[in-house]
Amino acid sequence: MKTTKESRNTLLFMVLGDGWIGRYLYILHSTKQLDYLEWKKKILSDHGIKTNTIRFKNNNGYPACSFTTKSYKFISLYRKVLYTPSKNIANRKLLNKLNPLGLAIWYMDDGGLSQKKRNGKVHANELILNTHLSKEDNQIIIDYFLETWNIKFSQVKNKGKYRLRCGTKQARKFIAIVEPYVKQVPSMQHKINIIKKGFFDVEI
Repeated sequence: MKTTKESRNTLLFMVLGDGWIGRYLYILHSTKQLDYLEWKKKILSDHGIKTNTIRFKNNNGYPACSFTTKSYKFISLYRKVLYTPSKNIANRKLLNKLNPLGLAIWYMDDGGLSQKKRNGKVHANELILNTHLSKEDNQIIIDYFLETWNIKFSQVKNKGKYRLRCGTKQARKFIAIVEPYVKQVPSMQHKINIIKKGFFDVEI
C-alpha cells in the first residue's frame, strides 16, 4: 500500500524522540513500557505503516522490547535531513509537521513533569523536554513553540548541552494539547499529573 503524507509524518513523530532510522524505523523501550511500545506499533499500523513482530531482548543488562517497520524509501530521506551527522531535530520544516499526536509522542519519549516544593509543600510544576542540543539549536525549537502553540519555553544546561523547560502556566497549555493521547498509555500517566487549579501558578 502506498504511504500518504499523514502516514509519513506519523513515522517522523516516532523519530524525534527515541526512534532511530536507517533503512527502517527501529524503536526500543524498557519492558516496563511495553504498553507504550504496543501503542506506537498500533498507531503506525493504523496509519498504513507496516511493522514487524515485537521482540524481547537484553539491553545492557535491562529487559527491553523493540520492533522495526518495513523498509520505505522516504525513511532514507528523513535520515539525510535528521542525521548531520548526529540526530538534530532543530529543523523548522520538520517541526512544522508536528500535530498534537506528534507532540504527545515526543513528550512521552523525551519529556517529563516534576513538582517543585517550598517548605515541604508543592508550589509549582516543571515540565522538561530533553532535547540535549546547543543553545542555538534549542532556540529554533523555542521559537517554534511560541509561534505555533503560544507556549513559552526557556532552556537550562544539562550534561554539557541544553534542554527545554517551562513552569506551571505554560505546562498546563502543553499538557492540554497532548493529554488525549498520553491518557491512552497507562505507563505514561505520571507525565500529565500536573497540580490542579487552586495551587499557585508560579513560573519557575
